[in-house]
Amino acid sequence: MWWHGWNRDKDFDQIAGSLIAGHLIECSSYVCGGYYSGFKDLFDGCENVGFPIAEVFANGTCAIVKEPNTGGEISVGTVASQLLYEIQGPQYYGSDVVAVLEGINMTQEDKDRVLVTGVKGKPPPTTTKVGLTAFGGYQAEFHFYLVGLDLEQKAEWTERQVRASMGKNVDRFSCLKFTLNGYSPDDPRNQDVATVDFRVFAQTKDRSLVVKDTMEVPGFNRWCLENFLQSCPGATIENDIRQSAGKEFYEYWAALIPQSEVKQQVHLLTEEKTIDIPPSTAMERYTDRQWSYETSSPLDLTSFGPTTRVPLGFRVLGRSGDKASDCNIGLFVREDDEWDWARSFFTIDKMKELLGPEYNGKGVERFEIPGIKAVHFLLRDHLDRSYNATSTYDGLGKNVCEYIRAKWVDMPNKFLRRRRI
Repeated sequence: MWWHGWNRDKDFDQIAGSLIAGHLIECSSYVCGGYYSGFKDLFDGCENVGFPIAEVFANGTCAIVKEPNTGGEISVGTVASQLLYEIQGPQYYGSDVVAVLEGINMTQEDKDRVLVTGVKGKPPPTTTKVGLTAFGGYQAEFHFYLVGLDLEQKAEWTERQVRASMGKNVDRFSCLKFTLNGYSPDDPRNQDVATVDFRVFAQTKDRSLVVKDTMEVPGFNRWCLENFLQSCPGATIENDIRQSAGKEFYEYWAALIPQSEVKQQVHLLTEEKTIDIPPSTAMERYTDRQWSYETSSPLDLTSFGPTTRVPLGFRVLGRSGDKASDCNIGLFVREDDEWDWARSFFTIDKMKELLGPEYNGKGVERFEIPGIKAVHFLLRDHLDRSYNATSTYDGLGKNVCEYIRAKWVDMPNKFLRRRRI
């Protein structure tokens, strides 16, 4: 704002453009190809993916480049992927501006140079976000390794034995989950790939159930371990059982406070001078924080011709991440006809279907960014209380997109005749 002489109470398009420039480069080398679902094109130099640089122009547009002579790339794909990371909806809220994302466009100007335009700005909100962290209790986990055939039945056998050992103590846990993670393929090539993790995860406010000094007397560790000699065939406990000793965990959530409650100052150390920075005089109250919609004029999916059932990720790229307990997923394609298919295919109901048992029955919101051929979804409370307290493996929401890309769908054959991503 200072360099370009922007007016913080009027030049919202420019400020919003710079806010998005910051969003694009804030995650180290992500925008240069880190975590990119098209990563297979970037193996040369992957040991040293470069860091990004944003050139922010007076009109608020920006160009994203990277350090010379480094791995990765700056492409519309890598920049679109990072744009879709950890957003919540069409409005990107900041303390100085609200950036509207639906009109963003990206242009490949040169090798490793992408121009980002079309960001629109609105006045800043009267509130700002604050993260809160509080003590949640104690948690512990125990892992059995199961192998080979009949894994679901082996997991059920083990769970029934552990629950019987716990008896009425089951009710003393605020969270108790038994999950079978992984599978053994047909005719496995080695024993490791035939081995899966059966995880017992527990949280409680009662320290006596999980603390280390009770590991050899009735408590979580003992209830899991004592069944080992009557376990299912091929069950093994992990070599390091320290995770079964309880540890404190903390819960994180986001809240809003009035901007007027936040004291912002600039300290000029060489001049021993302090400048107060009051909130913008143009702040607005936003009652409808995001909007959600299905596509306008969807096309009949049969109009794209014959299909073959394949993994979605053969032609669709994407990115996901956490927003406290919420999770976002952005899915995008490269070709115009694929965009018409994607915006028609990716409905809210289709996302719930693709999530399958991972869908928690709560809200799913949707919007589109046509300029990068992207459909964005927000999954409410998908991460079970956010990273610090979540009972899932994917506490940061980074993996759910790759799960969705692995799901099989009916993909038009004319798309599949193009090379697989």
